[in-house]
Amino acid sequence: MKSYSPTVLALLLTLLLTPACSPSTTAPSATTADAPGPGEGQIVEPGIEGEPAAQIDRQAEGGEAAAPAAAPGGRADLGAGPMPEKFTGIYKVLKGATASKEPGNMAYNQHPEPTVALRWFGRYGEEAQVRVFALHGLGLYPTPENVAVLQAVAMDKEQPAEVRAGALRGLGRNDLEQAEMSEIKEFIFATAAGDDLVLAAAATDAMHGMPTARPLLLEFTTNPKTPAVLKAAAERALGPQVE
Repeated sequence: MKSYSPTVLALLLTLLLTPACSPSTTAPSATTADAPGPGEGQIVEPGIEGEPAAQIDRQAEGGEAAAPAAAPGGRADLGAGPMPEKFTGIYKVLKGATASKEPGNMAYNQHPEPTVALRWFGRYGEEAQVRVFALHGLGLYPTPENVAVLQAVAMDKEQPAEVRAGALRGLGRNDLEQAEMSEIKEFIFATAAGDDLVLAAAATDAMHGMPTARPLLLEFTTNPKTPAVLKAAAERALGPQVE
């Protein structure tokens, strides 16, 4: 079981209780290049827009997939099931992705409804690695509905750790210092101090560009008790933005 010095624990408590110095600070990755692709503003994915994150994938009881919700006008949400044919192009992009050669906005925006497709693959994709890259890619489009999907997957303990890690890193592409992100920010700090090193490293990566996280990241890099994978993540988070 992972243990930390009183210094780390005190830092975590202080950082969680301290608001960001500049709530309006824009995250390094949330640039104009991250805007939704052509036609994205007119797309409504029913069952996600305006739906609480905790209710996205599950019924109130039983943990089963929720039935597709009806959109205004009666159109049903794209729920679990066979991959929609129109998502084939983005599937090929995700399938060919690697950690050293990950797709960006330009690759996704060449295909129809990129964020709708990324949300679908992040929630329902059959292959874990495809889900991981879809969730990380979804972070390039910082909208409330995309954040809701990322939050739901990241906090779902029934999901594989690597998939949750992809969602955490996707959340890290948003400006987590905003007041409305306080719940997610608290979850990320708590996860970074948790026992699961896959999730802890992903949460630490998500702290990139966060002024309030800098003291904790510095502690992770200098504390001899910090696990190597977590120290490496902290060093990445303190380094320049790489997309």
